[in-house]
Amino acid sequence: MNIEFVAGRLATAARSLSEATRLFGAPIGRKYLQRLAVIRSVDKFTDLYGHRSLRFHPLRGDRAGQFAMTLTGNYRLIVEMIEEDTVRILGVEDYHGD
Repeated sequence: MNIEFVAGRLATAARSLSEATRLFGAPIGRKYLQRLAVIRSVDKFTDLYGHRSLRFHPLRGDRAGQFAMTLTGNYRLIVEMIEEDTVRILGVEDYHGD
């Protein structure tokens, strides 16, 4: 699957573990790269539902059309489908944060 990034810093973090660690810290940076590898490995968007460990799910309310997958603890990766074979990375967030 193809990946687009909404922000340059997210694309930069996708290049290497050192960049991801610089942006997110070690545990989250490592998971960020792992999740991107899983996304790249599937053929179409709906295949992400087949990976139970991702805890991939649609968001609701004002976030309708966006999807989340768990990184670590409270952190999740937010994505949206552009086409069946293209995902846009919107961000990494702590969903229990203020």
